[in-house]
Formats: sequence, C-alpha cells, structure tokens
Amino acid sequence: MRTIYSLLALAMLCQACISQNSINASMEIFPLSAPQLNVSSVFFDSITTVRISFDFPNAVIKYSLNGGAVNQNSKIYTAPLELTESAVIKAKAYHPDYLESNEVQVEVVKTSTEKTIQEITLTPNASENYPGLGAAGLGDFTKGAEQFGGDKQWMGFQADTISAAIKLNSNIEVSNLVLSVLTNQSNWIFAPAKIEVFNEGEKVGVLSNPNSAIETSSGATFLSVPITKGTYSEFTVVVYPLAEIPEWHQGKGSTPWLFIDEIIIQ
Repeated sequence: MRTIYSLLALAMLCQACISQNSINASMEIFPLSAPQLNVSSVFFDSITTVRISFDFPNAVIKYSLNGGAVNQNSKIYTAPLELTESAVIKAKAYHPDYLESNEVQVEVVKTSTEKTIQEITLTPNASENYPGLGAAGLGDFTKGAEQFGGDKQWMGFQADTISAAIKLNSNIEVSNLVLSVLTNQSNWIFAPAKIEVFNEGEKVGVLSNPNSAIETSSGATFLSVPITKGTYSEFTVVVYPLAEIPEWHQGKGSTPWLFIDEIIIQ
C-alpha cells in the first residue's frame, strides 16, 4: 500500500511539473503586443516630441533614432524624446517571460512649415476611390494615417506615370524635394520605382528606388530627392510607379497602386 501511495505522489508531482513547464513554455512563446508611438508633429521647424507607451508590468521599451533595427543593446526609453532633427524612430517592447514585440516606427521631418507651394496640377487625376483632398492637399503638412481606409489625406493612382506641375509662391532657394508615400503591399500599394524633378525642361533631381519591388512591412515613407541647389519658382515632378506587381506577390503582373499624401520643398 505504501508503494501505491508513493507512486501516486510521484505521479502528482510529475503532473505539477508538467503543468508548470507548460505555463512557462506558453509564456515564452507568446510575443508582446507592439508599443504605441505618438508624435506631437511629423513636420516641424524647431522641435517635436515623441512619446512611446506600453502598459505591461516589468516590460522595457527599447528604441533607435537612426532607422536601425532595435535589439537588446538599443537605448532604453525612460522619458519623452525631444528631437530637433529629422529622424526615423523605431521601438520594441521586451519582457523576460515573453517574446519581444514586433518593431514599430515613425519618421519625422524637420522642414520649414511655411507654405511655399502656391499651386499643384496633377496629370492624371487621382482615382475616384482615393481622391484625397485634391492636389491642394499635397502641400498642407498633414500626414495621412497608415490605416488608409477612410483617411482623406491619401491620393491613390494606377498609372504609368504621375506628373505634378508645382508653382511656388516666390523664387526660393531649394536643395531637396520630399515625397511622402505609403507602402501596404497586401493591399497592392507599392512605393514608386523612380522620381524625377525638372525645372523648365531641365532635369535637376532624380531618385531611383530599387527596393520598391522587395517585400517589406507596411508604413509611410519619405523619399528624399536631392535637387541641384539653386533658386526656383516652379518644378515638374514625375513619379514612376512600379511597372507591375512582382512575381512573389499574389497579384503578380497586375498594376500596383501608388499612394501620395505630401510633397515638401526644402
């Protein structure tokens, strides 16, 4: 009888160990949810504040400001970040008992927020399904949401090229042009393959984007086109979408979407 009791006790102990190990294992395989990034202003002329929030006991938020991937050696977030220069902020949550969260990011751009664009004429016009706020909305310093459904900032195009004839308020010195685009490949939205900038028929800037056909995470991106430094009163920006959706995608061979919400003159 004593032997039976001993065996029963041993079985119960083993079951308890298995249960505890199962709990520990389940804790380890579940990833944390991603932290939240909040920015006082995506476009700023002097300073902007970034707040990263994640409400979970004993969790730690780590971040980078240079666009580099976040890892265990990254800086620990302890207080709001006050930035005075353009930056790509990335963040992750860490906890000793769980898998790290997915990485989240936001980009902020230091630029004069004084309105410099007088008029923009687009050829062709945006799709009726994604008209945005019209051409005037491309210069209002208001970012579209990454969840583009129902957002009125994004203009959507399906065309071989998109041309934007830009008239400035006055002759101003320019060295850079920034195009804000959306990538959401699961919804067939791809970044452009190339951007060219002309002044009175002369090419003054070009940016090739070979990464537009590579599978990547969703998000808004600022594409910066260096301009031959000089004084300008007008530009024509020609945007070349990806010719077709690449082979790795379920929509391969189809015409991709191009989404734009801002053009910034610097």
